[in-house]
Amino acid sequence: MINSLYLSKGRHATWLELFFDLVFVAVIGVVTHDLAHTHDGHIGFEQIIRFPLVFIPVWWIWMTHTVYANRFDDDSRGHRLFSLAIMALLVVLSTQVTVSHESGFISLALLYSAIRLIQAYQYLDVHRQSDGEKPFVRGLSASIATGALVSAASALFDGPERFALFYGGIVVDMIWQSSMRKQIESTPVDLPHLVERMGLLAIIILGESVIAMVASLENVHWDVFDVWAAVTGFLLIGAIWWIYFDSFPLLERAQRLTTGYVLIFSHLFLCMGLLILANMIRHAILGDLDRPTFGLFAVTGLSLFYLGKQIPYWYAFPPWRQAIISNTLVCVGITIASSFLPKIEYSLFGMMIGMLAYVYLTFRRILSVNVESYLAPH
Repeated sequence: MINSLYLSKGRHATWLELFFDLVFVAVIGVVTHDLAHTHDGHIGFEQIIRFPLVFIPVWWIWMTHTVYANRFDDDSRGHRLFSLAIMALLVVLSTQVTVSHESGFISLALLYSAIRLIQAYQYLDVHRQSDGEKPFVRGLSASIATGALVSAASALFDGPERFALFYGGIVVDMIWQSSMRKQIESTPVDLPHLVERMGLLAIIILGESVIAMVASLENVHWDVFDVWAAVTGFLLIGAIWWIYFDSFPLLERAQRLTTGYVLIFSHLFLCMGLLILANMIRHAILGDLDRPTFGLFAVTGLSLFYLGKQIPYWYAFPPWRQAIISNTLVCVGITIASSFLPKIEYSLFGMMIGMLAYVYLTFRRILSVNVESYLAPH
């Protein structure tokens, strides 16, 4: 039978989960490497498109490990060994990121698939130990394994077909798991723990923003615009932290977030947006990016952040929906308008003003509206 610790509530992130996060952030640093380098003032299309195509598989591994641990982590030796094996393979996978579109694709596809098969086995093992009491875990195991095998098959092909097959396996896995929502609700997630893990993920990504900013300061010949960009960039990061975490505890009690998938998929957009913004701030300080590319980074990064940030609240708290949509449109509009200012530093300042407006509007039009009826009792 499954250990009762599997279903314990009110727990926090374990030391193993935090160690897993450290490995994840190291891999993310490699994944975002492409966005840190410019060529004649711009970033090539191939660099831009490679970022999400490599980030999504790594993110999906982290998410699967987190959701599995949320329900079934008993801190056994087996769980520790499997987690360490996944971490080791992730480190090896990161060495293939920069050549993933060329010679490294086969290695990346096979390493990703190997990790997914380990995760599929973990769910299958839970099904075996529970004596069939939780039939949904067998479905999850089948979903992960099928997606892994489809992705692994991409190593047999050349050209665009291999990329379509690799990411097709990921899409199949995501859709299959999402279609099992009703079955999965029979064992709800430990919501406070899952919300905490999502918050730690956001902190990790914000830490990448600070690291990118600090790294850029080492190569700057200081003038008033460099100081302006550095201060504005830090204020922007601070405003993002403020607005993300200010209402965050409410998600721990949101009655509508039963499976956790809304949080999971929304944070894909949020994390990608934050990583794009981190590199945008870095380039603003270095002054090595042309205006069109900077504008693309600004609008894409903040739009993804706003989208990822707001989806869970829009879903969980219907009274906030109208204000969420209008507030987001106002702030995205400010960002778009700022991208047309004559200097990049001015554009960055305009984005920071937009984020502060977002903070103010959230306090004024959202957090002031009572949603107690949508919250579970303390």
